[in-house]
Amino acid sequence: MKNLILGLSFLFVLAVSVSCKKKKDDNNTKCGEQELKVATTPANGANDAAQPGTDFSLYVKIETMPAGGATITVTAKAEGSSSPYFTTTIENALEANSILITKTPKNVTCVVETVVTSKTCNTNQWKGSYRYAAK
Repeated sequence: MKNLILGLSFLFVLAVSVSCKKKKDDNNTKCGEQELKVATTPANGANDAAQPGTDFSLYVKIETMPAGGATITVTAKAEGSSSPYFTTTIENALEANSILITKTPKNVTCVVETVVTSKTCNTNQWKGSYRYAAK
């Protein structure tokens, strides 16, 4: 009788541990969506040399677009500053998006942060940044 109870207890613990195990995400998905893949120009992680002018282009290509669409938020601020001098949001992003960053302060290294978020799954995000300067 003890062996029967012990055996059933073992099977119960085994069944519970298998059913409670977190499901592995073999398809690299978020909320059932494919993970966002994004390419930018300037490239993510770039440190561009100072260029003349105060307006600079950013190109954001969403290589893996969620079926429900995506939102792009771009923020630019002087390195070390918490106050952005430029912020824009594209609510209904396309696969290819051109953004003009304006009012760049001169002779200061600036950081541009780009966040692409799925409209149907806010945990499916891509984040990137690069540095540049105006002279």
